[in-house]
Amino acid sequence: MMEALTPASADGLPPLGELVADVPFWRYPSGAAAGEGVAHLRVWTTAAVPQGHLAAVTETGAAASVTESAGRIWAELARRYGPSLVLLEHQPAPGDREGAETLDVVRIAADGSARWTRVWPTPEDNPRHAGLELWMAAHGHQIVSKPASWSDRCEDQEG
Repeated sequence: MMEALTPASADGLPPLGELVADVPFWRYPSGAAAGEGVAHLRVWTTAAVPQGHLAAVTETGAAASVTESAGRIWAELARRYGPSLVLLEHQPAPGDREGAETLDVVRIAADGSARWTRVWPTPEDNPRHAGLELWMAAHGHQIVSKPASWSDRCEDQEG
């Protein structure tokens, strides 16, 4: 049942509506010994019928890994925002490296396991490339861009 609630592929990404949550230091349940991790969470309503939510969780490098906790993160957000939730995992480029930043849609299978499909960047020979490029052009900047003070705040929080 959960599989039907998340897009079957990145082709099913909805257009974004209103930003309803922006939490730079969101604490999420983790499978790590620490019990929780910290990430930047942003949640938008979707401009689709029926309306749902799209959540982007950005790895901050603090404590637990978003990737390792994707199933728990989805469950926590689905309890809060409802089961019509699309979860995106955003990995910013470490330091000043180019090309290392990624955005993946996380699909949750019926058994609760997570599966990832690359949204950005995708190679030009990928059959979904054109559609994903259009979605990124329309909505991606809201997800991958951060306020100028964001990286400074994350460094302050870690140190």
